Amino acid sequence: MKKPSECFLKLDDTQLLALCLYGETGKMPVTGQQLGIAWCVMNRLKVLNRRVDQITLQSVVLSSRQFPCFQEGNPNRLGLMAIACGWDKAFQRNKHLRECYRIAESVMNGDLPDNVSGATHYRRSKDQVPWSEAKELVAVIGDFEFYA
Repeated sequence: MKKPSECFLKLDDTQLLALCLYGETGKMPVTGQQLGIAWCVMNRLKVLNRRVDQITLQSVVLSSRQFPCFQEGNPNRLGLMAIACGWDKAFQRNKHLRECYRIAESVMNGDLPDNVSGATHYRRSKDQVPWSEAKELVAVIGDFEFYA
């Protein structure tokens, strides 16, 4: 198993969460789904920290088989690596990335409410995932279903 790109590891938590939102939603207009994904990450971090000390946002987001956009073989990964390696320039040029950053920052600061009722998992409605039967569907936003 390969290590996450060194560029991902150099990002601060807000940048990494913003990149996750950007990678998971592509160029979709900013709506509640980005907020929902941000809260899924934060809720998962909160749940995991109850079980194990010292779980970080970075370890949650970059763990194997967690967020598809960061996984080897995902077509978005190389683009995300380029953004991460050239964060400042990408941030200046990419309006969607800046919007995702504002959402990430607001969620991390507690300025935006949890719009997914404590969900820790999500999927696109069209995707089949093995865990969805064992979880409770708590929200649907656009093409995304959120589970707790």
